[in-house]
Amino acid sequence: MSKVRRDAVILIVVAIFLGVASYFAFPLSKTRLGLDLQGGLAVILEAQESAATPRTDQAMDQAVKIIQNRVNKLGVTEPEIQRQGQWKISVQLPGVGNPEQALAIIGKTAMLGFWDVKDFGAPYANEQEALAAAGVASAEELPASVYLIHWPVSGGNVSDQWFLVKTPPAVTGSMLTGAQTGFDQFNRPKVDMQFNDEGAKVFQQVTARMAQISEITGEDQRLAIVLDGEVASAPRVLEEIPNGRAEITGRFTQEEAKNLALVLQTGALPVVLKPVSQNAIGATLGKAALEQALIAGLVGVALIIVFMVGYYRLLGLVASVALIIYAVLFLGILNGIGVTMTLPGIAGMILTFGMAVDANVLIFARMRDEVAAGKTVGAAFEAGFKKAFRAVFDCNMTTILTAIVLFWAATGGIKGFALTLGVGVALSMFTAVLVTRSILSLVSGWRPFRNQRLLGLHVPKARRPAEREEMA
Repeated sequence: MSKVRRDAVILIVVAIFLGVASYFAFPLSKTRLGLDLQGGLAVILEAQESAATPRTDQAMDQAVKIIQNRVNKLGVTEPEIQRQGQWKISVQLPGVGNPEQALAIIGKTAMLGFWDVKDFGAPYANEQEALAAAGVASAEELPASVYLIHWPVSGGNVSDQWFLVKTPPAVTGSMLTGAQTGFDQFNRPKVDMQFNDEGAKVFQQVTARMAQISEITGEDQRLAIVLDGEVASAPRVLEEIPNGRAEITGRFTQEEAKNLALVLQTGALPVVLKPVSQNAIGATLGKAALEQALIAGLVGVALIIVFMVGYYRLLGLVASVALIIYAVLFLGILNGIGVTMTLPGIAGMILTFGMAVDANVLIFARMRDEVAAGKTVGAAFEAGFKKAFRAVFDCNMTTILTAIVLFWAATGGIKGFALTLGVGVALSMFTAVLVTRSILSLVSGWRPFRNQRLLGLHVPKARRPAEREEMA
């Protein structure tokens, strides 16, 4: 195959790739945006050590899965949930409209239990009084066999009261098989729950016993439904409930009932998680950051093209065409593999635009040296690419290796920077060497491309080696 035919085939293949890349790259709305560009919530949750919920690796892995399930039910696209260190979980939720609500849902422990109110014992006026009676300074120090329960007015009590309960719940959230929202007879939102076979059997026995006591004594028998240590409601038990179903009623809004059903569906977290770092970014702020990043990128590319054309003229024009091809291929690859673009990622991308012409600068500088040595333009093309390739390869490979190490060792935004940097540098080496060379090879027969001045390869006489030797 002749050299011209080979270069033509290369450009045809590049054109095909360019068409496929354009499909993925445009419109730019196809690009997945990270939290810092479209707004959302970034939070780090830390597991708290307690006798009732000890921290273990297994519990942390389970907590990550439960949070993942809750986030999926929220409908968040492209969430990032992963362990950070030993006892922390990093959660990034791009596009969340209500960060406070999302945080309340994903971090809710959802420890559900059903108690006979008569097992509560004597009430305390406040939490500090209850903890003092237990001989501890905080709820985390309570033994696993003791439950601190708050019964607020919103849960149907006459006043806020705290209890130290030493009897385990008769039915727990682990026995649930489902939870949905509904409406009671007064058209108020409620949460309907269904138990598994074991839970249904126990629930039937408990309600049968309480209904019998109520019938004999004439006193109200109340079953407290406790969620995360707080009584959500305490309905009276009037009859045996054999079908394994229960409901939580109270002063819920429809949204609160929906969120409660969501956390009950996904199960209780095995550890108590508290936010230690929280960053909510509004959609407006994210949009402004995206616009600024795009402007910076366009200005950067424009300045590169102006410099290349001004300094290297027709060679600079060819390099600029290769740069545009590079940009479309780069966007197409990122969108095609589903990369989520963040501000650090865009920074890496803008950096690679400069590095994309860096190889051309090395090659063109070498061509200028060859012309100064007395070679023709055609010979300078060949020698320039051949002699500069080693330097181009070494420079780009060191950057690619750096990007690989960064991607492996870093997290979050730095990982996105490393990914775009590595992919961009590898692609830039392809376009700078192969695409630029093929274009120059095909147009080298044109008269303007044999003119040293139009190519930016003209060397003043004072700089030519032969003439310097004659002067010596």
